[in-house]
Amino acid sequence: MKGVLKRHPNTNIVWAHTGVGRVVRPIKNHAANLQGILEDTAFHHVYFDISWDEVAKYIVSTPAATKIIANLMERYPDRFLFGTDEVAPASESNYLRVFKQYAPLWNLLTPSTSEKVRKTNYEHIFDEARHRVRAWESSRTEAIKVH
Repeated sequence: MKGVLKRHPNTNIVWAHTGVGRVVRPIKNHAANLQGILEDTAFHHVYFDISWDEVAKYIVSTPAATKIIANLMERYPDRFLFGTDEVAPASESNYLRVFKQYAPLWNLLTPSTSEKVRKTNYEHIFDEARHRVRAWESSRTEAIKVH
C-alpha cells in the first residue's frame, strides 16, 4: 500500500477507516503503522478517515487505545477526518450513533484538534479538491480548443 501511496504524491488520498475493514482487523501496532505514514514526508498527501462504527469500536475499546489515537491526532491534527457511513438513517439518533460512540475520543482531544477532525479538515481537503478538479477541467478544455 505504501508503494501505491508514494506513486501519487500530487493526489490527496483519504484512506478510509484507517485501513480497517470487516475482514481486515487492526494489526498489532496499528497506531504505530499509522504514525509511520504520518511522520514520513513522502506521505504528506495521505489522510485517515475514522468514520464507521467498526473503527470506533477499536478506538474506544479501552481507555489506553483511545489515548493512543488521541495522542496521534494531537500530533497530526490536520490528517484525520470524521464523517459518517450511515446510509439513509431512519432518525437523527441513528445518524449520530457513531459520533456519540466516539465520545471518549472527543473528550481527550483539545478543542482545536477536535474541530479539525470533526469539521475543518474535511472542508479544507474537499474545498481544495473542487478547485483542483475545476482547474484540471479548464486545462483540458483549453488543450482541446488548441487541437
